[in-house]
Amino acid sequence: MPDLFDFFKENESKLHERPSEQVWQKLETRLKHNRRPRRQGIRFLQLGAVALIILLLILTAVVVWHFSRG
Repeated sequence: MPDLFDFFKENESKLHERPSEQVWQKLETRLKHNRRPRRQGIRFLQLGAVALIILLLILTAVVVWHFSRG
């Protein structure tokens, strides 16, 4: 079995090959086509969840403060 270093030495020239411009354009087209659009609704849901958690924390603090006074 040939040594791994020998394999790389023999095939070093193939490591520097670059695909043609047409290949890059086809790849970019496929990637753009397969990419799903970002949904804006998720961002608003996350913001709403954070606001709800903060509201619940404030409400809990007020209730605890109210009952601890008396």
